[in-house]
Amino acid sequence: MKTKISFIAILLLMAMLLGSCTSTPDLPQNREPPISDRTTETPPEKPADPFESLRSSSEEWISYGLAAFERGKQVENLKEFFSDRKNMTYLTLYDHFFTYDKEKSVPVAEALFAFIYNEYGVEALLDLNKRCEYKSAYLKSLGLEIEYSNAPEVEIFLASMNFSSDATYKYIISFDNVTYYFEDFSAGSPSQYHSLLYYSTTGLFEMIEYLKSNNLNEGLDTERKFNYYMTFDGSGYSKTLHSNGNMYINNSSSTLHEAVHAMGITKNNNIWLSEGICNYFGISLGFNDQIAESCIQILTMAKQGYFDGNAQYILYKRLYEDYSARGGKMDSVDTFDFRLFTDVQARMELDTNTYKTLGDAYKIVEQTDCNAVGNELSYEQATSLVLYLVDTYGIEKVLEAYHSQEIEAAFGKGYEDLKADWLAYLYN
Repeated sequence: MKTKISFIAILLLMAMLLGSCTSTPDLPQNREPPISDRTTETPPEKPADPFESLRSSSEEWISYGLAAFERGKQVENLKEFFSDRKNMTYLTLYDHFFTYDKEKSVPVAEALFAFIYNEYGVEALLDLNKRCEYKSAYLKSLGLEIEYSNAPEVEIFLASMNFSSDATYKYIISFDNVTYYFEDFSAGSPSQYHSLLYYSTTGLFEMIEYLKSNNLNEGLDTERKFNYYMTFDGSGYSKTLHSNGNMYINNSSSTLHEAVHAMGITKNNNIWLSEGICNYFGISLGFNDQIAESCIQILTMAKQGYFDGNAQYILYKRLYEDYSARGGKMDSVDTFDFRLFTDVQARMELDTNTYKTLGDAYKIVEQTDCNAVGNELSYEQATSLVLYLVDTYGIEKVLEAYHSQEIEAAFGKGYEDLKADWLAYLYN
């Protein structure tokens, strides 16, 4: 009996032990539930910025317009302002206008921003291809029957400028590797230089591409930085410092001519050849449309009798008559004949003895005498001579003569004989 009771006690003890091993203990009351059972609260999303694309714009007028719009500023009604046509230039809104005349430029920026945003949406503010169209629409919204006159390609190009200033140069305007330095705009306004900036820079790019694509850039540094210092000191003659290639511009039509000097046309042993080559690429090939437009304007004014009785300009009438008599056209820059115009001008100068020589110009610019070969010719005559040599021998041979400075070795004739051949051609 005692053995049986002991056996039963042992069984009961084992059952109790097994129960304690398999049961799950109660969780403490303050213990957190497993992570998988938690509810995650997502923070509210920030509202999208409708002007995000504008905030990185480098155009100053957009920053002024956006700041005013976000403040809820009431824009000015500029109908009376733009009724005065001379104020139309403020609508270009290029960055340098805010240095030139911030007081007038900022209200224009604010008004145009609000109009384009309200009428066309935020992305339209960055659409350069339609900006001229939007500006015309803005003028019409003011009740003015005026079209914004800037050409779209000019608008797009000038909007790409990088603008800055420093203690010496109030206006520093750059396009890639081309920079213009203005101490001021003199008695003019920014708009008077817009055509120069556009035609000179795009013309330079086209000229460099022409040199490269025709393998004419050997010995020429076409990748250099082109620094134009816009001095306009009244001398009328521009110059390039051969030591560093910096160009000092006193004549708006000379920018490409001086760029060829800066690239490496610097030898003056045969001054007629170096200056003629610079005019050949910088003027005669027509990369700068502004030069052709200026020539056409002079010929047209002469045709209309504008210079009649004016002793200083009476020769333009003969220039027009000779150019027209030889079939020269004046209807567009594309049909304007630079070769014929140069020949006619050179012949007229020789016939009337009314010109400054290369030697004269050298003395004005360098303040010293020039005894280099060909200094008795004018710029137009030197260019006409180079054009004749290009037609007769090819531009490669002309450049070879320049680089070597061995005229007779290159052409088989010396300068005097080449000059005689050219004169015979000119008066044929």
